[in-house]
Amino acid sequence: MSADLLLSMTAREGCAVVTVGGEVDLGTANQLSDYAVTALQDSGPSLVIDLAGVTFMDSTGLKVLLACHRRVLLGGGGLGLVAPTRPVLRVLSITGLDQTFPIYPTVDETITALSAAPAVPRAADQHDAETVSD
Repeated sequence: MSADLLLSMTAREGCAVVTVGGEVDLGTANQLSDYAVTALQDSGPSLVIDLAGVTFMDSTGLKVLLACHRRVLLGGGGLGLVAPTRPVLRVLSITGLDQTFPIYPTVDETITALSAAPAVPRAADQHDAETVSD
């Protein structure tokens, strides 16, 4: 198991920006999940997850990202990943999730993209999110 996860949050332009450092695995994934949920409640509806400091991510980390994605869709927001490290990008690529999550090089570019995205009615989001989880 890994050491504690390093987490911080800021709020910018309707986005909760969560910065993650360390290893996201079975031992730390719940920390990230709880932190992201709290960040969304405080600053949502959109979520930016900065992965530049993540050295490792396993399937439990991917599960957290998928759960966050569903939560923001249901809330009418968007989710963007920032600067995943090579090991994280490899896992996203192998699983095809690099096609599910928009990935940007900087937090500013992510916020700009999420702010520019057209809002989709929540009912449509709920249907899409349920389809993804099936």
